[in-house]
Amino acid sequence: MNQSLLFRLRHAMPLVASFFLLICLARPPEVGHCATDGVESVFSTFEPEGNIDALLDDLADLKKQKLYLNESSSEDLLQLPWLTFSDVSTIISTRTDTGPIATQAALAEIIGEEKAAWTLPYIYFSRDLQLHRKALRDQIEGSLYTRYFTEMPERAGIATGAYAGENYKLYNRLQLTIPHLKASVVQEKDVGEPDLDDFTSFSLNAYDFGVLKSAVIGNYTLNFGEGLLMGQNRYFSKGSDPAGSVRLNSRRLKPYSSSGEYGFLQGAAFSLRPGPFEVTVFTSSNRVDGIVYDDGLITSFDESGYHRTETELERRDGVTEKVDGANLLWNFGASGVRGRVGGSMIHYGYSEPLKTLVESGIERKDASSADLVGLEAVVTSGNAGIFFETVFSQKPDDSSWIAGASYEPLRGVSTVVAVRQYGEHYYSPFAGAFAERGDGASNEEGYYAGIDARLSRKVRVGAYYDWFRFPLLSPSSYPYPSEGHDMRLFASWKASSSIAWSLQLQHKKKEEAKKKEEAPSVAGTVNGYAPLPSLTDRVRLDSDIKLSRALSMRTRGEVKRVRQEFFSGDVSYNGWLVYEQLNYKNGRLSLKWRGTVFNTDDSDSQLYAYEDGLPMQFDLGTYNGRGKSMFFLASWKAAENLKIAARYEVTYYTDREVYSSGSDLRLTDSPASFHVGCLWSF
Repeated sequence: MNQSLLFRLRHAMPLVASFFLLICLARPPEVGHCATDGVESVFSTFEPEGNIDALLDDLADLKKQKLYLNESSSEDLLQLPWLTFSDVSTIISTRTDTGPIATQAALAEIIGEEKAAWTLPYIYFSRDLQLHRKALRDQIEGSLYTRYFTEMPERAGIATGAYAGENYKLYNRLQLTIPHLKASVVQEKDVGEPDLDDFTSFSLNAYDFGVLKSAVIGNYTLNFGEGLLMGQNRYFSKGSDPAGSVRLNSRRLKPYSSSGEYGFLQGAAFSLRPGPFEVTVFTSSNRVDGIVYDDGLITSFDESGYHRTETELERRDGVTEKVDGANLLWNFGASGVRGRVGGSMIHYGYSEPLKTLVESGIERKDASSADLVGLEAVVTSGNAGIFFETVFSQKPDDSSWIAGASYEPLRGVSTVVAVRQYGEHYYSPFAGAFAERGDGASNEEGYYAGIDARLSRKVRVGAYYDWFRFPLLSPSSYPYPSEGHDMRLFASWKASSSIAWSLQLQHKKKEEAKKKEEAPSVAGTVNGYAPLPSLTDRVRLDSDIKLSRALSMRTRGEVKRVRQEFFSGDVSYNGWLVYEQLNYKNGRLSLKWRGTVFNTDDSDSQLYAYEDGLPMQFDLGTYNGRGKSMFFLASWKAAENLKIAARYEVTYYTDREVYSSGSDLRLTDSPASFHVGCLWSF
């Protein structure tokens, strides 16, 4: 893009804001709900963990295959990320004790007006309506979704030839559905990759055939217990939901139709549900990007999915991963007590030895495969429940476990406590555990307590406290214990039918292993490394205002301070951002604009915020340095079955003349990107 066009776009920000202001003045404010869509609200407040695009795909499918509220299992209902385990438990106990939940108002009495409104597009209240809609769906349906993305200016690697491909990203997804059968094909090429079919994913899913709950051929994911052994769909990290983020809420077996190139299995799997039992059996043989050095050991797995340079292309699908296993579950219920108890066993193997196993004392010839066993249990009675998972690894010989309890002392008040003890040497390549540092369910201990309380129809508060300890701060550089704590407070206030406020406060203390030259005054130096205490304080305030039936706005202010403690004196890094987002929706047209101003001293104080993307896609904005940014998103429903969307984003830095470095260097202080997509349903 030439400089004159960039200059014109730079000055477009106030024009866009003026456009929205004129719309606002043309329409007087009307009374209405200020809450946005449930997905947008969740992403604006929760902390990211995994592949969010996969969650968006699941929710899009769920809108087509809605849940019958009065018969759906807890596993089904927990697919909605704003519902906590306490919410779902209350729904199930209410319909069991007092009969079917028949209206949105009745559901709102259980989980609150806001969550009930978010849940409505994904459920049925009436079985008659469910059967009628199902009859209408007994035909072939499908969708084709295409996205194109490019950057301005291009990266240095493309100009110099260090990247083998061109300056664009291409995504295509085709889905076809007939009763009880769904097929998905996904193709993606990233910026700088030479092959149009760099990543191709296929899954064929049969479901609800008598005792057959689900069967998948192709790519799929698995989630057992709390994710210590197998947890491939943990979307949000600790801190997202004070009373719910401890738990893993996802289906045990799911077809995989996302563009993420790591974190799934490939082969065949099926789940049978004969009576109160449920058995899941699976086998997988997948090619993954493993980093293998000259010693022939797999040091790690490359989860980025990039295949641009000669090294990345040589690494592509360089390691064979084989997995086999089964999970057995018994669902029971009697005399007001419900629950499930089960166990899992898997065997995995790689084409090369794993460095992680060799460093744990395993002989090299035996370090390419291992067995894992897990036990799980969930029991609920009335307003109380307990959960538990323990897992054992054969290589290394170690174990991990987590246990907790939830209780709802009053309607609208949810509490949870949990204890975790993850072994220093436990290893599962497929874990997705609740943790402070990483999700591998190893080398961590902790005590967690959280509460979420709906004090009234207008006020909601929540808080958690987590004490954690690492038996080995850094196994390779500082193999000694370290501990810390994390606490956070959440509060939201619906001031009126069109105005809402939300507040987050966080304080965290945590140590990091630093080289001696980076922390010269810290005592206890070992192997040239020392533990450096780091304290983080963060405040976030959001305001949502419904200006009219068509126009709404969100304002966010966030401040972060990171203080590192040296004996010679403390060093502080500060960061802040402010953004304004305007949303306009009228008929088939939807427009969104956001302008952000940010200022951070260092990467330790950088800030993050979700940004609206094209359909079934969100971007995680990272703000590091000084400057301002904006994006403009427009979507138009051209026909009943055709939606077109486009997004332009640009960031203006005042503390640098070029962006990034190496092959990713872009010769501008104002990197920009353009994204366009088309979704056709048939």
